[in-house]
Amino acid sequence: MRTLAPHELRGAELRWTMRKVVIAWIFGAVWMSATAGTPLTNYAKALGASNFQFGVLAALPFLASFLTLPGTLLIEATGKRKLIFLVFLYFQRLMWVPIALVPMWMYSAWGDSGRPVAIAAFLSMIFLMYAGNAIGGPGWIGWMSDLIPPGIRGTYFSRRRQWGLVSAIPAAWGAGWLLDHFAGNGDTMTMLSWCAVVFIVAGAFGLVDIIIFHWVPDVPTPPKKGTDLLSSWGEPLRNRNYLRFAGFVGTLVFAFAPMGQFVTLYIVTTLGADRETGGLNQITQLMLIVAPSLAQLLVFHIWGKASDRMGKRPVLVLAALGLVPVGIGWCFVNADTIWLGYVLSALGGALWAGIDIVNFNIVMEFSGSASKMGTRGGTAYVAMNSIIINVAGCLGGLAWGGIAELCERLNLQLPLVGTFTFFHVLFILSGILRLLAVVVFLPHLHEPEARPTMEALRYMTSNVYNNLFSAIMQPLRIIGLPMDKIAKK
Repeated sequence: MRTLAPHELRGAELRWTMRKVVIAWIFGAVWMSATAGTPLTNYAKALGASNFQFGVLAALPFLASFLTLPGTLLIEATGKRKLIFLVFLYFQRLMWVPIALVPMWMYSAWGDSGRPVAIAAFLSMIFLMYAGNAIGGPGWIGWMSDLIPPGIRGTYFSRRRQWGLVSAIPAAWGAGWLLDHFAGNGDTMTMLSWCAVVFIVAGAFGLVDIIIFHWVPDVPTPPKKGTDLLSSWGEPLRNRNYLRFAGFVGTLVFAFAPMGQFVTLYIVTTLGADRETGGLNQITQLMLIVAPSLAQLLVFHIWGKASDRMGKRPVLVLAALGLVPVGIGWCFVNADTIWLGYVLSALGGALWAGIDIVNFNIVMEFSGSASKMGTRGGTAYVAMNSIIINVAGCLGGLAWGGIAELCERLNLQLPLVGTFTFFHVLFILSGILRLLAVVVFLPHLHEPEARPTMEALRYMTSNVYNNLFSAIMQPLRIIGLPMDKIAKK
């Protein structure tokens, strides 16, 4: 296993290593998109999951992330980031085989009486799957921080996400198509069987993602022991500016994270009640996976450049404010306004991409072998960021599940909205909390080099216009029309 000192790679060798990391995610994105959305929701629904159990399902990735604590201690104590990443990420991807087969076997063997045990086993194994990433994932961030030069991280990782979307979009659509054409007859066992096929095939693609990292050079870090190991944990808690950022992201995650599971359930429930709606799983996948993926494909590099050139705070302000009306807008989506669901989903994906990129880059700045403050931040920042965010996500999922149970019988007829249910209560609450995250935390986030928000907005608008103009004019360039003169006119 080849090892390097931090940022030792240069030239062609660095470029080839960066390409391998991108190629790996092209396979990993198939796994992520194919297992998300309707396959996971339909599997849980077929097992008879309650509204609260859907809330638990939304909370599980955040609950599992508490294991980041022992994972980070293991990484810091041994310094073997690559080895720990490989072991636990292999475990995560392989878990999709028992997730697919065990609950289905329980239902097949015991029928309806086995549903409670099957859903309990399903939720337990989903937790273990997320736990593998919680333990092995922090080491990857520090490892990549030492491989990828600081000045290009925003642009590079946004491009990496874009390439992942090239494979994620057809994978998401394909999963929906399979379920519609082979599992759409309402039979529970048929639905479970085809969801299991999707899980196992997607898991195989996920394994290829991890296998490729065997050929990415390792950057070992010196192990920490005793007081050094314990003192590294106090650094994030002493950094007030980091805590302000974590408060913002935590509040936003509390408001945003459960939306994925409940919006999927809302669309399946709302459109499923309309007998004239065909291809329900394809519609859901196209709306909730493909539409935001296409939007992110267009804007990831714009957010990355804006983060590198304009600063992180203005990017957060623009993205988070845009998410406020997107959250509330789901109240107006029904069988007659399906088009609005596509618009909101695309806007939400595009705006969340900005949050995601900034969060990743801020944490990466602290987790490498040398931070901007001249000290080694290590994976303590990764762990603390994960803990704060995942406490919020876990509480959000459980709170939303509880609210859904309490308001389950809510049924009001309102203009524009139609039938007002517990889903609408959750959507409104999410919009209010997104606004509070911006107002309470971002004015106090200190970033001396950041440009004014309005300047960042002009930069973003200009980039979006240039990209759209270039895409629209490309066919005319191909046939040889004078584009310079057209642009001037």
